[in-house]
Amino acid sequence: MKFEDGIPIYLQIKTEIEKAIIFGTIEEEDALPSIRIMAKQYKLNPQTISNAVSELLNEGILFKKRGIGMFVKKGAQKVLKAKTFQEFVKVDLQNIVTKSRSLGLSREELTELIKGIYKYGGEK
Repeated sequence: MKFEDGIPIYLQIKTEIEKAIIFGTIEEEDALPSIRIMAKQYKLNPQTISNAVSELLNEGILFKKRGIGMFVKKGAQKVLKAKTFQEFVKVDLQNIVTKSRSLGLSREELTELIKGIYKYGGEK
């Protein structure tokens, strides 16, 4: 994984774990790899991984079984999808609408562009 500048690495790891839960790579009630294993996998300090996991624990996405490890909480995928949807509407979609207006596109023209993109599965 290549890390972006300007965003703390632990937040990027947190986002990677969230994406894995959203896409079902890590399923609800599955165990996460240990902090040591993830630190080795990402070639990072275990504290960095621990910070990412702690945030997910505090948000109720993960839960801890003492002496066993960290697990994905039942319902976590739904919570993360709702959070991602809200962020999409507030940021991405708002930016698209603002930019399309600045380009002079009508609502109908924007709608037709979106339909075309959907028709080709995101590729145009």
